[in-house]
Amino acid sequence: MGVWASGSFGNDTALDFVADVTSFAAVLDTLRKLEQDKSALDAEDASIALAACDMLAAAIGRPPADLPDMPSFENEQVSEDLLKTAKTIVKRVRTKSELAELWSEEDDAEWQLELDGLLLRLTPSEPYEVTARKEDPELPEDFLGYCYLCYGMVTERDGINFEYTMPDGGTLSMHPHRKCIETLISGPHWKKDGSPTEKTRRRLMQDMGFEVE
Repeated sequence: MGVWASGSFGNDTALDFVADVTSFAAVLDTLRKLEQDKSALDAEDASIALAACDMLAAAIGRPPADLPDMPSFENEQVSEDLLKTAKTIVKRVRTKSELAELWSEEDDAEWQLELDGLLLRLTPSEPYEVTARKEDPELPEDFLGYCYLCYGMVTERDGINFEYTMPDGGTLSMHPHRKCIETLISGPHWKKDGSPTEKTRRRLMQDMGFEVE
């Protein structure tokens, strides 16, 4: 799950979920399934949960600043019980999810504030001023992606594009900062041409989830 911001839509999983949603019924179905599943949520399910809850907030005219393009659900009926369910789900993500564990490994103050904001947006009785939508920043021409270690933007100037073609087809890629790799493992890290040494390549493969002898 690629992450680059603390808001509900600051990761690939949430954006993919929004892109696949074509009806308000799909949002409701997601919330009902989350309500019924009482187990701890993994990071992807937690990200989908927050996205669905923020889409519900948008339906009552209280969207976040980072709301992506999505169908308009402002004419849909949203009951108090449904809003209560959404708030319960948000609190569950905060206290009982892999996503909360991942954020706790970093400085999660900004993420906690985003959750507070979402709970506020789901409470119509509380004053809320709709924030103007933030424009996506213009990406540099040598943009590669986002670092899987620090989540920061990676360019050809400060990172690498590491790709692995699987035997059964398909290519996986990751875009770490060189400095992050150099902090993670001991050197030597790079060959004379700037490509990863075998030691670095093996570590990147492991971080992709492959077993490397």
